[in-house]
Amino acid sequence: MELENQIMQIIVYAGNAKSLAMESIKKARLGEIDAAKNKMDESNKNLKEAHKFHAALLTEFASDEAQKANLFMVHGEDHMMAAITSLDFAKELIFVHEKMGQLENQLQQLQNKEG
Repeated sequence: MELENQIMQIIVYAGNAKSLAMESIKKARLGEIDAAKNKMDESNKNLKEAHKFHAALLTEFASDEAQKANLFMVHGEDHMMAAITSLDFAKELIFVHEKMGQLENQLQQLQNKEG
């Protein structure tokens, strides 16, 4: 595959992964934990696709010393790193929102018993 096409695939899949991770955070904030986890599954699938293209690109660069990195490639790398960071934070935020929801439910149950 042509270099520019490989980089575009990284950008597209990584961008999708990041967007889906952000959507998962919004779902978690609304208390829709199962929907948030489903978005994260989709996000992870997109990140895996980005990784496939990234690995192929790295292999190509490793086997051809004449290959030079360019700004477009750096842009693709930036998208990958942003996606990875977004997924990491989304995973933690979903966990926090899930626990908060559980604690709110427990508090409500205690208040109902007292009232």
